[in-house]
Formats: sequence, structure tokens, C-alpha cells
Amino acid sequence: MAPPNSHNTNESESTEQEPVQEPANDSTTEPSPSTTASSPSTTRRSILAASGATVAGLAGTAAASTSDTALFSDVDTIEIDDGFFGWSADGSLPIADDVYVFIHGWFGDSTAESQAEDVLDTIEDGGYEPDEAVVLEWPASTVNYFGAESDTEDVGEVAAELAEEFYDDGGGNLRFVGHSLGGRCVLWTATKLSSGYELETVAPLGAAADGSEVCGEPWNDGLENACEVRNYHSENDSTVGAAYGGLFDTALGNEGADCDPAPNYTDVDVTDDVSSHMDFLGNEAVGADIADAILDGDCGDGGDDDDDDGGWW
Repeated sequence: MAPPNSHNTNESESTEQEPVQEPANDSTTEPSPSTTASSPSTTRRSILAASGATVAGLAGTAAASTSDTALFSDVDTIEIDDGFFGWSADGSLPIADDVYVFIHGWFGDSTAESQAEDVLDTIEDGGYEPDEAVVLEWPASTVNYFGAESDTEDVGEVAAELAEEFYDDGGGNLRFVGHSLGGRCVLWTATKLSSGYELETVAPLGAAADGSEVCGEPWNDGLENACEVRNYHSENDSTVGAAYGGLFDTALGNEGADCDPAPNYTDVDVTDDVSSHMDFLGNEAVGADIADAILDGDCGDGGDDDDDDGGWW
């Protein structure tokens, strides 16, 4: 690991919908998490395939539970999309001492700004206020969950390019927070960083992933490209619990990782505070812990050193 805040190392309840969302009405039931234990070969793909007929109707079912979006947002939006020349962003991260970056999950692009604000509000209530706030919006509103899950790697790669540009241009600290599939995106961001760069904070919330993915491939090697990784999980997250894990694995956003992935990695169990998959967003306990980790830790915020100038230059 590089020293805190060093990028010149020597190593290379919101409105988002998820794979098995809360029931849209009394006739739509969520598959039981126990489905994953029917046989070793049972995976999230079979679970999601079984419920595929209901997915298209789930896009707006959580709207009534969201907090009101501020009339004037403090969060800037950068769109990441797949165009003629591949995946790219339509803007750059603002150059500042401390920047909060949020990435949404499945069907979250329609309300990405409000989700980012909900999380940021709780972090600010905990005492941490970034100089700038950004949400990375990507095309996640598709009934093809498997395609969206696959796209998180491309989103993470573009986010990593934005981070490298930020550091190259003299930016300070980056605090990446991602919910559900956005949790995959922030882990991919760290993994896709070029050698010589390091994110200050990576915080997946209810990550839609298997625990083995941080224990080994594809993300374990990328953990060293972050100063601190804090994975927030809740056993009450039946959405991720039903779709990931199983007999021989864990659901990262439900149980955490069944291993010790890296010295800078912490599984944060918020079961007592987070009641569902969507409750990670705007949850006071989650926001307070993120703020405490930033303010009390050694990852940035006053940790400037002579080597904090970016990558290989």
C-alpha cells in the first residue's frame, strides 16, 4: 500500500431497482433467499431468469419511499455511456481538495441525483463535507440485468480514467460510494486504475456481488489501489441475499466477504440499522460511519505529501 493520499505509488430509501426488487404489489413475490441453496449449481442467473417476466414492471415501485429531491441540487451529473467509439464520459471530475463521487445501480439512472444527495446528506450530517459532489450516471434502466451487471466493468474503467485525469490535474482526494450494481462499479474503478494511482475511499453499499469476488478475482488485486475500502452489508438485504452467494459463497451486500481480502478492507455490518436493500440510501448510521472513517482515518484530508502528484510523470 502507498502512504495515505499518495497517488504516485509503486503498484499498479431511494428509487433504484435491483435484480430481485421488493414486490411491486401483492401479486408479485420476491424469490426467497433460500432458493440459492437448492443446489451448488443454483446461481443468481437462475433466480433472476425465474422472475424475468416481472422485471419490466418494477421500474417505479419504490418511488413513494424516496426523500424529496432538492429543488437545486448540490450534486453535478457526469454521464457515462456506450457510444460509437466505446464507453466514455461527457465531462470531467471537478478539481478540488475533496470530491464525493456516487455511482448508482440497476434502474438508478432516472433518480441518480436524488440518490447521491440522500447519501451525501447523511455523510454531511456525520461531519464530513466535500468541496464538490458528483454522480456518475450510466444507462442502467434495462430489463437485461445480466447486461447491466456486465456493463459495470466498463463504467468502472471510465470512472478510473476520470480519476486519473483528476489526479493528473492536481486534484486532492476522491471518495467513491456506490450502491448495489454501483458497488460493483466502484470496485471496478479501483481495479482499473493504472499503476501509480490510489483512491482515498471506496465504499460499496449493498453491493450486488459475491464475496469471492473481493477474496480473489476480479477485484482483490485492485484493493491495493485504494487507501481504504469499507463494504457496508446488512443481513436484511434480502434482494442481494437472494441473488448472490449460495452454499459455497457469500452475498457481499448481505453477509460481507467470507475471507480477509486485504489490510485496508473492512466489512461493516449495518444489519441493526439497515432494514432493506434500499435503506442503505440515506441511512444515518451508514452516512455517519463513512464520515467518521474519512475524518478519523489517514486517507487524505491533510495528508498531502511531495509525491501526491498523480501517476507516471
